[in-house]
Amino acid sequence: MAALLAIFVIIESFDKARYLGHGLTSQMLIEYLLLKAPFLMSEFMPIIVLIGASVYLIELSRHHEMVAIRAAGLGINKILTPLIAVALLAALFSFIIGEWITPVTNQRLDTIERVHIQKKENSNHGTQWLKDEQRFFRLTPLANHHFTLMMLETSKQGAWLKRIDAASATYSRGQWHLKDAHISSPSDEQGMLLEHLDEMKISSSVGPETAEPPEPRHMQVAELYRYINNLKHAGLSSSSYTYALHRKFSAPLACLLMVILAAALCLHTGSRSGKTSWGIMAAISLGLIFYVAGNAGHLLANSERISAAYAAWLPSISFGGLALFLLLKREGH
Repeated sequence: MAALLAIFVIIESFDKARYLGHGLTSQMLIEYLLLKAPFLMSEFMPIIVLIGASVYLIELSRHHEMVAIRAAGLGINKILTPLIAVALLAALFSFIIGEWITPVTNQRLDTIERVHIQKKENSNHGTQWLKDEQRFFRLTPLANHHFTLMMLETSKQGAWLKRIDAASATYSRGQWHLKDAHISSPSDEQGMLLEHLDEMKISSSVGPETAEPPEPRHMQVAELYRYINNLKHAGLSSSSYTYALHRKFSAPLACLLMVILAAALCLHTGSRSGKTSWGIMAAISLGLIFYVAGNAGHLLANSERISAAYAAWLPSISFGGLALFLLLKREGH
């Protein structure tokens, strides 16, 4: 982990040094590097566990510890049990960082990146989701402070009461002014009531500057869970938030699977350098593939090509299955 952080500091320092004197100060660069460290720890913990366990097991093999264990009639669990205990501690440490530290540090990191490096405004409003009691608003910006607006009103139980779609909307003095509004509401007799108004007004305490869509990387588990439910009640997509919620658990638990994979690749009864070299090379390669697969899952979830929950767990499921297969094959089962 120390080596990884050192490599990051060197590379990132050279990369961000070109912005010094152009909105970025040396103190802010140091702050940026320090704030990025918790994210790296949380993101790379499974890979660190894989490489660390692999090096440890290779050292045991070189000193013929595995031969002694086999000769004593003991099983591989004598080695795996303490490693799994350490992996559990690493998973817990990773979860704590990802739950209570990185949501705070990521907000400051994004501000430094957007304002002082990319020279953008502090608030970059795109499509926004706003909530006003039991009403949910979706705003898509047009020109000159105009928006297309969709408003969904629900009961306290989450039942749909009314939907309004407006081609143009502006906000002033606590009211939304809508043009070309289509209103739909459920009806027991007709199934659906449809109405069209050229102009209408909606009183609301939230406007276009009240909030912007929160970044999933800025949210904790409870916040993600509540926000996903709100989006589902509004009939809106929650893929990126669902992926972030499941990733909170799948990434730390991957530490346990990495121990099994390390045992399958690097635990030998002999001390031949060829096997140990191939074992550590395979561990590093699979660690990099695991990281790439995690990023690929994020892209697939955001594009809604596969289920967000499945995309979050897919790397752990794949590498866990591979690790168990290799370990059972090595043990002759």
